[in-house]
Amino acid sequence: IEEHFQGPPKYTKSVLKKGDKTNFPKKGDVVHCWYTGTLQDGTVFDTNIQTSSKKKKNAKPLSFKVGVGKVIRGWDEALLTMSKGEKARLEIEPEWAYGKKGQPDAKIPPNAKLIFEVELVDID
Repeated sequence: IEEHFQGPPKYTKSVLKKGDKTNFPKKGDVVHCWYTGTLQDGTVFDTNIQTSSKKKKNAKPLSFKVGVGKVIRGWDEALLTMSKGEKARLEIEPEWAYGKKGQPDAKIPPNAKLIFEVELVDID
């Protein structure tokens, strides 16, 4: 059963930079993203964007199969709405993030709303 469309989405998306509006990932495609994740108080808990120029050279975007549960649901759902080159701010409710457990290793508290800036750089 597709439970995909039940109830309202548990995230909001604001587009920071428009994509090409033609290339959208489909379920099972591999997407490549730059991202920064912050808590509501502004604490950065995760990012793959390197600020030092030395590290920038070797930096690689995060790559994963989209829409198949490899990442939190808020990401899976939001990325399917993004076109190549788009950069967006995602505010993801705990139900579509790490929920009641949080992610202690990553310093994400229980029931945390997460904010991500995600840039979709490529789709395979």
